Amino acid sequence: MRRRSLVLLVAAGALSACTPRTTGSPAAAATPRDAVADDYRWFSPTPDFGQGYCFTWVRGLIPQQVIKRLGGKELERISWEQLVQSGDGQQGTAYRYFIGITRVDDWSLIVEDNGDLGVTDELVRPLSAGTTVVANYRGADGRGRFLQLSDGRVQLDFDPAAPVTVTAEMSAVGFAPGIDAGTSMAASFALAERLTGKQMSRPLLISRTYLFTSVPSMSRKNQ
Repeated sequence: MRRRSLVLLVAAGALSACTPRTTGSPAAAATPRDAVADDYRWFSPTPDFGQGYCFTWVRGLIPQQVIKRLGGKELERISWEQLVQSGDGQQGTAYRYFIGITRVDDWSLIVEDNGDLGVTDELVRPLSAGTTVVANYRGADGRGRFLQLSDGRVQLDFDPAAPVTVTAEMSAVGFAPGIDAGTSMAASFALAERLTGKQMSRPLLISRTYLFTSVPSMSRKNQ
């Protein structure tokens, strides 16, 4: 991954990663609802953040187990600000990824600044063995990939910026033919929340400690 500065994310809602979202007037605020694109409008990229990102959820594995499956090496423990604001961390695009990993309840979350490890089939298929992986990637050119794998089998695989087919589940979060860039980005995070049951918010991201990890690419491993 190329670790360029991601800048601070714009204001977000309160952290509620383990509870359903609520809607309605104060008297009806306990009514649960599922995530939709509007819930992630806060995730607004800037020129630096426009270099791209990838957020990957791995169910049932702690970060150390994720590192082992990826053949990676933990380098240090860092904060969100250190992860996203420390400049270029890429050392040869064909050889190595640098990622941050944290734990959110029974899921591990991999965060990449301008990286695509989470949607690199040779790495995430083995990572999904016996479990589920949900990855949301967006490149500098605006194109991306949303990937859901269960035990090596593809459940969902599409470009959020230009989905060829819109399923009922995708439509429910805000995907539609001719979707604009901002809505496609927000809808991707909403879909990830529905699939994982984990609400991602800025307070969640900045409150965590991340295992800063180096992972060799498959081409490096095979040398």
